Parts: sequence; C-alpha cells; structure tokens
Amino acid sequence: MKNSIDRSMIDTRRVDVIDGIRAISVIIVMVFHFWQQTWIFPFVRTPFLGWAGINVIDFSAFARVGYLFVDMMILISGFLLFLPVARNVFLFEPLPKWREYFKRRAVRILPSYLFCIILLFVYELMTGGYGDPINSSAAVRDLVLHLLFLHTWTVPTYLSTRLNVVLWTLAVEVWFYILFPLFASFIKRRKNERGLFGPIFRAAVTAIVMFGIAAVYIYAYVLRSGSVFSNGVDGIFAAVGSGIRSSYLAMVINQLPAFFGSYAIGLIGAFIYVAASKNTRRKWWTGAIGTVLSIVFIYVIVRMVKGCASLTLENAQNWQITNRFTLAFAFMGFILSASFASSWFRFLFSNPLMRFLSTRSYNLYIWHQWLCVKIKYDWRIPFWEGDIPPNQWGTSVGKTWSNKYALIITIAAFAAAILVTFLIERPAADLLNGRPSIYNGKLRKKQ
Repeated sequence: MKNSIDRSMIDTRRVDVIDGIRAISVIIVMVFHFWQQTWIFPFVRTPFLGWAGINVIDFSAFARVGYLFVDMMILISGFLLFLPVARNVFLFEPLPKWREYFKRRAVRILPSYLFCIILLFVYELMTGGYGDPINSSAAVRDLVLHLLFLHTWTVPTYLSTRLNVVLWTLAVEVWFYILFPLFASFIKRRKNERGLFGPIFRAAVTAIVMFGIAAVYIYAYVLRSGSVFSNGVDGIFAAVGSGIRSSYLAMVINQLPAFFGSYAIGLIGAFIYVAASKNTRRKWWTGAIGTVLSIVFIYVIVRMVKGCASLTLENAQNWQITNRFTLAFAFMGFILSASFASSWFRFLFSNPLMRFLSTRSYNLYIWHQWLCVKIKYDWRIPFWEGDIPPNQWGTSVGKTWSNKYALIITIAAFAAAILVTFLIERPAADLLNGRPSIYNGKLRKKQ
C-alpha cells in the first residue's frame, strides 16, 4: 500500500533508546548522591545465576563515581542538539527558526528551574540558611547568579550554595544553548549548496575547534596550575569576579570549556547517526551487529567506571578530567550501537517504564540531592538524636535506620519529580505554547 509505513527505516527525529539511557544516567547520579548519605552500596542478589558462580551483581563502583554519568547527560544533550543540523546536511531539512529554538529551550528548562531556586530561596530565608540576621549580600548574590546561570563561577554560589548544588549542570547547559546557534549557523547548508563536502568540512572544523577549546582548558589550564598561562587565565577570571580556581578540583573541572569536547563528540555522533540512518535499513544482521557492539561498549564503560572507582576521591576527579574525551567516546559508541541494535535490545531502553522515567528525569535530577540532605540533617527523618547520624553508628540500629532512610529518600525524590512535572513543568509548557490544557481552560472550551 502507498501509505504503509516502512518499518525498516530508521527514525532520525526520535532516537528511541535515548529515553532509557537518559533515565538510567540520572538514576546512577542519584544513586551516587544517595550513597554519600546512606553509605549503602547497591547490589542485586542473583541466585538464578548460581550455576555460573554469580550470586551477587555489585553496583558499588557506580555508587562511588556515579557523577561520571553527568558526562553522559551532557553528551546526550549535545547529540540531540546537533541532530537537526545533521538532518539539514544529509536530508536537506530546514533548521528551526532561532526564535523557536530559544523558546523551546526556555519552555523545557526554565519553569522547573525557576520554581526550584525561588522556592528554595524563600525556604532558606525563612529557616536561617542565610544567617540570622540575614546576610543580605550573600543571599542576593546566590539568587542573582543562579538567575543568570553564572553560579558555577564562585565557590559560595556553587559548592556552598543554599539553592541546590546539582544546578551547576544547568549553568553549563544553558550557556551552551546560547552558543549553539553560532555553531549550527556555521555548519548548515548554504543556499544552492547541493554537495556534502562543504557542510561536512565545516562540521569537522567546528568539532576540531571545540576539541581545541576543551584541550587547552583541560591540559594547559586545569592540569597546569601555577603555569604562566594558568596564572594569566586565573587573573582574567579574578578581574571579572570569578573564583573558578580554588582548592576544590570540582570547581575547575565542571566549567563549560571542560565539556566542549563532549559536545563535539555529540556533534560527531549526530552526523554519524543521520548519515548511517539514511543509508541503512533495519535488518536482522544490522541489529545483531548493533547489539554485539552495544554489549562491548557496556563492558568498556563498566571497566572504566571500576577503574575510576578504585582510586581515591582526588585521583578519581583527576581521572575524570583526563579521561573525559575517552569516556565520552565510549558513551557515544554505546548510544550509536544501541540505536541500531535488535528490537529486543532497544526495547530495554525504550519501553513504557523508561519513557515514564525519562519524562520525569529532569525534575528527578533537580530534586533528589537537596531532598536527601534535608531529610537527613534538617528534618531528621527517620528521627534521630545527637550529633552523629545513625548510619555512622556502626550498629544494627544504625543499619536499620539507614535502610528506612534510603527508602524514604527514594520515595521522596520520585514523588517530587512526578509532582513538579505535573504541577509545574507541564502546565507551564501548555501555557507558554498555547496548548489545550486543564490548567488554562482551553481544553474545557474545546470539549
């Protein structure tokens, strides 16, 4: 039939496995933050694999260095941002208008973000988070730099913020969103440009420049503290009021320039995906190859995670920054191979549960860490007395408390994610996009 759908074609607009990969990445980061507070290492008992000598699958390495999967989240962002550019190059599709692009990014990011920082700002003012009497200069600085997405530039508004430390990733993302149209406009097809050489060459130049920025920042600045160049850059930062270079390695390795290489790998991945999708159909053998490669990349990633987890905290952070490119290539290899894998393997990452988790993963990421700290230290749930949290007692009572606490913070994190998604994110998106919604009355009028 003329209108029948060719199921062998590969969709370049929606990469189905991204749902699960994004959700799992956020959950791994959550497990890391929860482990910091509970000291409970996650594992799964597998008596059904006893015949193979595997009675337990231990995920402790992912708990120790789960923060590595923030890199996966940023890589996914870069991959999805550059997909329309790749479709423009290979499939002649027009790029979206930049006004529409910024509107979509704002609708996606801002409602939940602004709700979080305003709610927490009011909460901290009311509960003495900014001192008693209130240190107004610290409070205003914290709020204003978060509103401008510049909070990663100073220790008080990043590592010591009262407004949720995990929001540093939003600063990285938003500033790349602002820069992205420059890259996309440079790469895109020109009028009457029919061949592939021009846009692919410009894409390659863009990737090289982005790699160059990251390499200079990492290898000439981050890892060369005290050098003439590094001191000069520190002087520039200090002149504009920033304290990026501090005693905390996390401050310097989590700035936007350090992630330009990850975004470049996202660009490369998007071009490979669209080019391969254009010239490939889903066959049993392409699925088999994709599945085998996916398993290989999972093995590589697990080995890298375990290697990093075996190091001390400072050495692990040094490993992260020196291996950021390598890890991003492994992540990208997994995303691409999984995208072409067999249907049963893709279903592991694109089933209804994964889609449910993915649509709530943004708010799960925003709220999980703040809640687990407040529940433990400020609200003391489950209740405990004294100066030392029960998980540090080293007793059976402390272990029982930790198990209850782990259950409570897990429920709280998912509950917050679901509530904010349905009560803040989606209504705001409906209102800003003019869509029919029970929140703006248009749905009732339509009915």
